[in-house]
Amino acid sequence: MNKNYWGWIIFGVLGYIAYSKYLLSKSINIFYKGLDFSRLSLTEPILQLQVQVNNPTYTTADLQNISGDLYIDGALVGSVFGITPYTIASGSTIINIPVTLSYLGVADLLRKFQTNKFYLEFKGNMLVDFISIPLKFNYNF
Repeated sequence: MNKNYWGWIIFGVLGYIAYSKYLLSKSINIFYKGLDFSRLSLTEPILQLQVQVNNPTYTTADLQNISGDLYIDGALVGSVFGITPYTIASGSTIINIPVTLSYLGVADLLRKFQTNKFYLEFKGNMLVDFISIPLKFNYNF
């Protein structure tokens, strides 16, 4: 086979992979699922934020990192500095995001849970296959 054909074949395969990752980054949906307080302690105030990631494509992807901030009623209560990498398969995947809370954030969170009325908001970015995707969701309790 001519060497010129190999160049076009490699270029076509790389183009297909890049295009499928681009489609994945544009079609992925993220929904708030719940809060997990099992790792919350006074010595290490970490709240697990559970989100559902829906991948409507046939392409799997690797989630390398998430960074961002958690707000309750507009006040910053915690931050995410990194996560354990996940594989986002086709379909639905549940991801636990560890949010490190400030001590004032813990007090505010406990006070808000007593009233049962507050607005939770997360703003950040996630790195999926080295593509930065904005991550923003909110939930009214």
